[in-house]
Amino acid sequence: MKKKLFLATNLALIVILVLAMPVLAAPLGSWVTDFTLFNLSNSAPANITIQRYTQCSGGSCSTDAGTVVASPTILAGGSYYYNPVSDPAFPTGFAGSIVISSDQQLAGTVTLANDLTGASYASDAYSTVSSPATTNYLPIVLRQGVWSTRITVQNTGATNTTVTITYVGSGAPSPTTISNLPPNMMAMVDLSDMGSFNGSATVTSTNAVAVVVEEYKTTGGVLVTYNGIPSSMAGSPIYLPGYIDQGSWATDMTIVSAGGSGNVTVTFAGSGDSLTGPVSASSSPYLNRYGSLPSGWSGSFPTSYYGSATVTSDTPVVVAYNISNSGSGGSGNLAQGYVGFASSQGTTTVVVPLIEHMYSTGWNTTFSVQSLDGTPATLSMTYSGNIAPVCSPCNVTMSAASQTFNQTADGHVPTGFLGGVKIVSNKNIVVIADQANTTSTSYAGGDSAAGFVGFPSP
Repeated sequence: MKKKLFLATNLALIVILVLAMPVLAAPLGSWVTDFTLFNLSNSAPANITIQRYTQCSGGSCSTDAGTVVASPTILAGGSYYYNPVSDPAFPTGFAGSIVISSDQQLAGTVTLANDLTGASYASDAYSTVSSPATTNYLPIVLRQGVWSTRITVQNTGATNTTVTITYVGSGAPSPTTISNLPPNMMAMVDLSDMGSFNGSATVTSTNAVAVVVEEYKTTGGVLVTYNGIPSSMAGSPIYLPGYIDQGSWATDMTIVSAGGSGNVTVTFAGSGDSLTGPVSASSSPYLNRYGSLPSGWSGSFPTSYYGSATVTSDTPVVVAYNISNSGSGGSGNLAQGYVGFASSQGTTTVVVPLIEHMYSTGWNTTFSVQSLDGTPATLSMTYSGNIAPVCSPCNVTMSAASQTFNQTADGHVPTGFLGGVKIVSNKNIVVIADQANTTSTSYAGGDSAAGFVGFPSP
């Protein structure tokens, strides 16, 4: 049986600036999307087909039967990288979506980046979608000051679908409706032409859809993306690996109820600090140490802290969180977005798709591991890439229930390394990772940070 992955892609997207308007129509620059696919089978090659579909825009769309882009075979446990810029057959100026069919289980990471430099450069990453849903939660949706949000929806069904985006929070705009979105095609909704709003949204549809959210500065230089959260991932507890409040780095989170009203507690591994407060279907509590607590909330944040957070609630919730250098003394130009993990997403084997140590012009990665039972896990990490790792496997017993591995400091891989890592644990874990380049002048002052997740592996 063929399995499918879905992703939306914008390639060399033309941005129109209407100077008479107080807002911009889209993130600055022309954008390119590339992606890396991973064959999660340890024994069988994956025979895949990659097809592109044009964007649905203007409210009325003709069905696109799709165009085959490539049909590669990925070796067992191997990966495949596709960049349309390197493919002369791919149309310049394309905006649309991709569907990937495979006879083996796949996972993938998608990277977005613009063509600008310096302080205007922006990038981030999100995951391909293998489990679309008819209800998706978007905890962070805003149009406020220089910030705006773009929501991309892709129809994964076999027939046209109608999509409704309902905004939640004070001053919420009227719902947005996308009618008759054809199979496999995508449509975009940009909040830049709406009034000021800071809240959340729920996407409902007659067919299952894949959703990606982009938070961006209309002045350029920062992009934060995350995947829409399927209703099946709502619950309690929710795990947030990589929570940091250290130096100039800070983490904020937004909690959304997928049920009714309830009480929420946020704890931090290894810390005595905690937060408690209410959540309801009409509110989305925003927690940031550098701001005021929401009404009805109390408690304290940890400081000088790098670990993980766990959100528990007596009603099902979902969580999105941003990590950025917006803390004390930070410039706020490096940012990445994540969504919290449900208990069902914990596993003993995780693949981190991208590992770098001063690769090319200075790209580096870190990854953060959270043990779901709250105690340290023993990890066996096998790196594979363009050059041999320093240790194979690298065996580590975590010093706490959460631990971050920094490729410039942990001694696992040499300078110039580009590859990935497979983590085998004696406990269920969840993993996030990030990539950044703070060395090259091409990205100086811009947002070179991109966040992505580790994938469960059979």
